[in-house]
Amino acid sequence: MIYLVFPTSWHPSQPYLSLPSLKAFLNMHGVHDVVQRDLAIELLNDLCTWEKTKPLYERIIRELNELSSRPRLTQVEAEKFNKLREAEEIVMALRDQIDSAVASQRSQEFYDLDQYMENLKIMDVWLDNILAPYYPSQLTVIGSQMRFSPYSSQEVIDSFNHPEENFFYDLYQQWYLPEILQEDIDILGISITSVEQIISGLTLAYLVKQNRPEIHIIIGGSVFTKLVDRLENDGSPLFDFVDSFIVHEGETPLLRLVEHLRGDGDLSKVPNLIYKQDGKVKVNRPFAKEELNALPTPDFDGLPLDLYLSPDRVLPVMGSRGCYWEKCAFCSIPFDHMEFHVRYAENVVNDFKTLQKKYNCNHFFFTDEALPINFLRTFAAKIIEEKVDVQWTGELKFEKSLLKDDRMDLLYKSGCRKLIFGLESYNQRVLDSMKKGVELSWVDETADRCIKLGIAMHFYLICGFPTETREEVMDSINFILDNQRLLDSPGFSAILSQFDLERGAPIEKNPAEWGIKNLFTPPEHDLSLGYSYETTIGMNSEEITELYQQLIEKLGREVMTFPHNYSLSDGLLYLAHHQHNSLTERLGAFAYPAGELPVELAIVFYFVLFYAELPGYFH
Repeated sequence: MIYLVFPTSWHPSQPYLSLPSLKAFLNMHGVHDVVQRDLAIELLNDLCTWEKTKPLYERIIRELNELSSRPRLTQVEAEKFNKLREAEEIVMALRDQIDSAVASQRSQEFYDLDQYMENLKIMDVWLDNILAPYYPSQLTVIGSQMRFSPYSSQEVIDSFNHPEENFFYDLYQQWYLPEILQEDIDILGISITSVEQIISGLTLAYLVKQNRPEIHIIIGGSVFTKLVDRLENDGSPLFDFVDSFIVHEGETPLLRLVEHLRGDGDLSKVPNLIYKQDGKVKVNRPFAKEELNALPTPDFDGLPLDLYLSPDRVLPVMGSRGCYWEKCAFCSIPFDHMEFHVRYAENVVNDFKTLQKKYNCNHFFFTDEALPINFLRTFAAKIIEEKVDVQWTGELKFEKSLLKDDRMDLLYKSGCRKLIFGLESYNQRVLDSMKKGVELSWVDETADRCIKLGIAMHFYLICGFPTETREEVMDSINFILDNQRLLDSPGFSAILSQFDLERGAPIEKNPAEWGIKNLFTPPEHDLSLGYSYETTIGMNSEEITELYQQLIEKLGREVMTFPHNYSLSDGLLYLAHHQHNSLTERLGAFAYPAGELPVELAIVFYFVLFYAELPGYFH
C-alpha cells in the first residue's frame, strides 16, 4: 500500500492539493492501493474534542500534584506549574464549549462574524491549555511553536528525545501510529510544504521507521526542493530515518518510485529523487517537470472533508505551476518550479465540473502563484459558455492587459469574487527595484475596476525590501489607509510581511545590486530557507523590525482580521453568502398589496436582480 500523509499544521478550512493530485495520478496509471490522510485536520479535530482529550486533562492534574509535592522548583518548573494551574481552570471552564464551537464553525453560524470569531478564540485558548503538559510548546488552530528550531536537523532530531515537549511525537504515537502500523504499507509518502510541517512531518517519519524499518519513507514538498544542495553535500542525518526525497514536481517521480521499488529496485531511474546508496547521497538529475495537461482531476476521496472548519467546501485547483513573470528579485518560486507551465483552460473547466459534481462543491481556490491573463480569459469564457455555476478566487500579478476588453467583467461573470494581488509596494522606485514590472497606474485602475464590479481584493505588502526607506514603506501603508473606498469595499484584506531573503531568489546571486553584504546562515541551520544579512542602503534590520511592528498594529486597526485576513478561503465563502443574502433581502423588499407576491412576478424580479448583479447588464 502507498500511504500518503499531510502533517500538521495547515489552515483548517480546506484540504491541501498535493496528496489528491498524487493519488489521482497514481490511480490513472493503474496504481490503486493508495490511501491519503490529512493528519493536520485530524489532529486539530481530536484535540478540540473533550472526550478525546480527557486523558490530557487528567495529566494536567497529575503533573500539578507532582510539582506541588516538590520542596523547590527550578525556574522552568515554576513556569510550567503556573501554566498547568491556569490550564486546570480554563479547561474546566471551556470543556462544555469546545465541542459546540467546532460544530458551530461547520454550521451556518460560521456566517455570523461574532460567532465565527468567538469559535476561533475558544479553540485557540483551548489548544493552548489542553496541551499545557507539553509546555513551553504551543499549538494554535493554524500553527505551532516549540523551542526546537525547524531549521536545524539536529534540533529536530533532538525533539524526538523529548516527547514531554514534542506533542507531535507523543500524540501521533498514541492516537495514529498503531493504526498506521497495522496497514500493509510498503511506501509512506509525507508532504512537507511549509516550515510549520518540518517537525511534525519528520516526527512521523521517525516513528514509523523505528517500528517498521522495511517501509520506504519518501518526503516530498517545496521545503526540501530548496535544500537539494544541503541534502547532497552534508550527508544529512535525516537519511537515518528517511529513505528518499522527491524534489520539484512529484507525480511522475512517485509513480516511477512505486514501479521500481516493486520491480527491479533501481532508484537511479526515478527522476527528481534524492537518496543514499552505499554511504553516498545520490541526486537524480536533470530534474523533470510534468506535462500538466496529462494530469487528471485531483481525487479527494479518503480525505475527511466533513472535518474541515467551514459549512461549505472550498477545494483547491491548479491552472499553472511556477510563475510566468519569473523576474521578481525577492521571489524563489521559479527556483521551486524550474520553469512556468500552464494547463489548458478547458481541462481546468472540466476539473471544476468534475469536483463540483463529485463533492458538491461550488467554491474553488486557485493555488497558482500568478494566474496568466490569457489563461483566465479563456477559462472565464468557457465557464460562462458551459454555464458552470461556481465562485472562485486566485492570485494575479498586476498587468495592463487585465484592463483591456472588459476582461475583468468577464472574470466576474465567470464567478470570480476575489483577486489576490502581490502588490508588495505602492512606490514606483521600490517596484522597479523589485523588478515587478508593474506601474502604479495599473494598480489604481485595477483597484477602481474591482470596486465597481464587486470583486474583492487582497494585497500582499512587504516591509523592509533592501534599499527601501521608511517613507517608501509608508507610501504602501498610506495607499490603503487613506483610501476609504478601498477599506469599505466588501471582502478587502491586506497582509504586511517583513522581508526575508530566501534561498533561490535572484537577490542571492547578486546581493551587491541591492546594497546587501555578508549573507549568513548559522552552520547548524542546515534546513534554513533563507539568510540574515547586512544592508548598506536604506533601513537596517533593527529599524525594519521596529517599523514593521508599528505598521502591522496600525494596519490591523483598519483592516479587520476576521474572516478575510485570517483565511482567504473563508473570506470567499463569506462573500458568496452575503451576496446571496443581499439578493434575498432585496427581493423581500418588494411590497405587494395582497401580502403575497405572485410566483410569476417573483420570478421576473429574481432574474432582474440577478442580472443586475452582472457587469454589462442594464447599464
